Amino acid sequence: MESDYKNIISHIDIDRSLGAIECSSFNGIDDESVIEFKNDIEAGNDSIELHLIKSKGYKEALILKLKKSNGAYSDAWRDFLKEEQKTFGGSKIFYIDNECSKLLILALPNETRNKMNMVITRLNKINEKITRINAKIKRENLDLYASRLKSKEAVNKKKDEIINFINQNLRV
Repeated sequence: MESDYKNIISHIDIDRSLGAIECSSFNGIDDESVIEFKNDIEAGNDSIELHLIKSKGYKEALILKLKKSNGAYSDAWRDFLKEEQKTFGGSKIFYIDNECSKLLILALPNETRNKMNMVITRLNKINEKITRINAKIKRENLDLYASRLKSKEAVNKKKDEIINFINQNLRV
């Protein structure tokens, strides 16, 4: 079977519209506003972090909506986010909802901005990794196109040419 071209991975971005950001008081893990994050809060978290959550030590909750987190991207994004969400001590800096479409940041009073800074730093790190992966995917796609031209086996020559044109010219 003929191998196919790979799609690049979209960078992780935060929806910047006012309606996409939720700021509230943290009222516990069973509160309706954070219930969609409960699985991630309870899974693989360290005991100190869990104690802060269960004892309602955190007072502020910030929910950020991710832009275009659907389908294949959400699986790749989830892996990248899980890799970057923990501190060296094992506590999580942010939480991911079940659909990988939102991030929850819990903070002590007046510490939301500091925690948000850590989250943005981690997202930038993920996006740098995605940029490197996308460069590799583009090289592999170009190599695949070149090998198909040489082999004269291009069943879908016109489609190959179109995909190659997209690979070379579309900036995403």
